[in-house]
Amino acid sequence: HGSTFDLSGRVYKNKPAPINLEIPPHFYESDLVIRIGEDGGNA
Repeated sequence: HGSTFDLSGRVYKNKPAPINLEIPPHFYESDLVIRIGEDGGNA
């Protein structure tokens, strides 16, 4: 489909995405910290 995404994963206007971007495994260590790439042992 030729979708174009910016660095934060948003699709550019008039270039619709065929599917949504996948969300990687992640968990919240605290109110201010998100650890991406791990599931915190909840898998």
